[in-house]
Amino acid sequence: MWKDWGIAQKAACYFVVVYVTISSLWVLGSDYIFSKNVNYLPVWMSTGKGLLFIIISSFLFYNLLQKMIRDIVKAERYYRLIVENVSDLILVIDRSGKIEYISPSLQVIIGYLPEDYIGKYLDEILSEEEITKLQGSNIQNAHLVPITFSIKNNNGRNVLLEGKAVFLPGRQDTDRFIVLVQDITERNKAENKLLESEERYRKLVEYSPETTLIHINRKVVYANRAGLELVGAQHMEQVIGRDVLDFIYHTDLNQAVNRMIKVQEGVSEINEYRILRLDGSIIYVEILAFQTTYEGEEAVQVIIRDISKRKKAEEQVQFLAYYDSLTGIANRNLLYEHLREAVVRNESKGLTFAVLFLDLDRFKVINDTYGHSFGDLLLQQVSKRLMNTLGEEGEIFRYGGDEFIIVLNTNEADKVSQTAEKIICTLASPFVIKDRQMFISTSIGISVFPKDGENVEALIQNSDIAMYNAKENGKNTYQYYNSSLNLTHQRRMELENGLRNAIQNHELSLHYQPQVNLDSNQVIGLEALIRWNHPEYGLISPTEFIPLAEETGLIFSIGKWVLKTACSQCKQWIEMGLPIENVAVNVSPLQFREKSFVTSVHKIIEETGIPPRYLELEITESVTSNVDLALTIMREIKALGVHLAIDDFGTGYSSLNYLRHFPIDKLKIDKSFIDEINQHKDGEVIVQTIIELGNRLRFQVIAEGVENKEQVTFLRENKCYLAQGYYYSRPLPAEKIKDLLMMVE
Repeated sequence: MWKDWGIAQKAACYFVVVYVTISSLWVLGSDYIFSKNVNYLPVWMSTGKGLLFIIISSFLFYNLLQKMIRDIVKAERYYRLIVENVSDLILVIDRSGKIEYISPSLQVIIGYLPEDYIGKYLDEILSEEEITKLQGSNIQNAHLVPITFSIKNNNGRNVLLEGKAVFLPGRQDTDRFIVLVQDITERNKAENKLLESEERYRKLVEYSPETTLIHINRKVVYANRAGLELVGAQHMEQVIGRDVLDFIYHTDLNQAVNRMIKVQEGVSEINEYRILRLDGSIIYVEILAFQTTYEGEEAVQVIIRDISKRKKAEEQVQFLAYYDSLTGIANRNLLYEHLREAVVRNESKGLTFAVLFLDLDRFKVINDTYGHSFGDLLLQQVSKRLMNTLGEEGEIFRYGGDEFIIVLNTNEADKVSQTAEKIICTLASPFVIKDRQMFISTSIGISVFPKDGENVEALIQNSDIAMYNAKENGKNTYQYYNSSLNLTHQRRMELENGLRNAIQNHELSLHYQPQVNLDSNQVIGLEALIRWNHPEYGLISPTEFIPLAEETGLIFSIGKWVLKTACSQCKQWIEMGLPIENVAVNVSPLQFREKSFVTSVHKIIEETGIPPRYLELEITESVTSNVDLALTIMREIKALGVHLAIDDFGTGYSSLNYLRHFPIDKLKIDKSFIDEINQHKDGEVIVQTIIELGNRLRFQVIAEGVENKEQVTFLRENKCYLAQGYYYSRPLPAEKIKDLLMMVE
């Protein structure tokens, strides 16, 4: 039983025995001790009573001591449970560094049992560096001193430990250190990750291309490098401490102040502002502001993105949406918006305004002759002249192609007419493009609000109708809209639609007008002339539908049909043995300049089987304006064995210097000059000059539109030996030509 008692129980028993012994000696020996000199001992301390007192007090003291022992044992058990089950590691180390005790949590932390370490010295476990670190911790005077060290676990990996050591002084050889340690490996990793994350964030913010700044009560306390570049600052001192509103463009200040109030209320959203840089320039930015803290104070963090390039692109898109990229003037989209506003504004005020529809005459010919780049330069110069002429009197818009629309805010008819005349006069002056002098005119149609239309579409449509009427009346003029023009416009639209199907519907046919030798009065050739028999309107004059075909691009298919039909018919006459030298076919300038024109002619010759020498192509002077191109095409045609003639000579523009180099065979004097014979002396001089020029250049000269004997006589006298006209015959269908092929005066 004695073996099973704890140290505290054994100590208590020793204490009781000692106490009883001393008390007994005290009582029993008191008489002797105090008998000589002390007479005041109490009565109850006689030997019997004293013994009873000792027994009772010893019993009471023993019970008290037992209770104290039980409490100590209980507390010891609790402390042992805590020490052995706590997650932290507890070590007891003596002064020499020997481990006297280590808690069971060692196995959890590093995978070893406490028995594996008890009795070992620290230098067996820790590295020399860790030992040095512990020795420098200055543990003394029972103060808790924090220490950090690492130890390898059973897998060979380092475990980082942090703890506090308390020094328990004793005798020289009994000093102890109690060390409380916890595993901070994961915490250390988390802290390192946090530090790395903070470093990355700091660098990300510092080197971000987007501006980040922080202000407290509007005073800038931080700005990254992008922020300095954004405002054009060289040093941080130029920005720090400044009021953020100093950098906001003055017209955006109210918006910025209102947004600051919203940010204080916790509302964050992106807004656009204009920033005033230190050099005075202005840039567009997007700003996102939100609440934050900076060094313990409430602050506002602002993220700023420079959107100047995007704004410029948006402005460019906006410009392209409403302005013509070639001429820089407003386009059709802005025209419609402007007209809609004008209709509403003037309708409410009872005012009027005019819409002028301009179309450049012969622009398509110029564009096709010299190329689109040449045409673009011409349009740019035309636009500049129109803007300079118009000034502040109205708005000008490019409607499309070579069409322009001008809106005049005036109710004075005279002023509208004066503006139209001024525009026509302005464009009459020659244009110089690529060192080439060029002439162009315009036809103008005018509609007036609200008389000629109460909405945008009607005003534009009716001014367009009036413009076409101006073209039909000779071009280079202006025409006001009236309701009767609708019939003309309707006819034109119906002709255009009908012309698209005229070939398939067999509505087109060829008539042939004889060309006569004035000496022999024999028919030596025929000119093929196209006719259109419209199912509703009857015969349509070529002067009406050929320009329409050129405008719509139908001239290419119609031209091929004419050429193939004439060649097939001529081949039949040749096979019949009729005396014919050639058949002449008119070629549109657009046809002539078509890239595949020569190839098309060659293909038709092969398909119809006509000998090339029987085919003569008549071209107008306008095709010679581009000398190099015309010369190339002419030489290719001549290489096929086909003849060439210049039709309507003297009415167009051609250089006599180049004329002598063109491989042409025949000049045709225009009917307008032949009509002058015996009428006007000047007209006769022109005819004589053309005949003499042609003869000197060794061209055949033929007069067209001959209608009387006097004209025939004049031509013979001036050595012109070929002619055609009503004097000899009207154009006839192919079946009636046979009887005329042997015509005699």
